[in-house]
This record gives sequence, C-alpha cells and structure tokens, in this order.
Amino acid sequence: MKTTYRLNGKKITQKKLIELTGADRVKRLTEDAKEAYMEDPATELDYFLGHQKMLNIQFS
Repeated sequence: MKTTYRLNGKKITQKKLIELTGADRVKRLTEDAKEAYMEDPATELDYFLGHQKMLNIQFS
C-alpha cells in the first residue's frame, strides 16, 4: 500500500515531513490513518498540525 502525504494541499515527502514534525509523530499519525482507512476507505484522513498546517494522508 502506497502512502501519500499532503501538507496544506501540496505533496510532501515522508523525509521532509519527519524533519518538520518528528519521526514519532509521523509514525503515530500514519498508523492511525491506516487503521481508519481499513475501517472505511472513503474517510478523509486530515490532521491539524498547528500553525495553520493541515496534513492529509492518502493510501493507494
């Protein structure tokens, strides 16, 4: 399963996201998103990161 991260609507790499938020937080958010996706694939997976930043995680 491929994971795509979007920060404020712009595609971002996992490496850059880890630099911005920390490895633990990215891992926790990805696991939470994966669990929510498995329950209902139509669910929007958006997370507020503070300072007007919105993270969207998509799986394909």
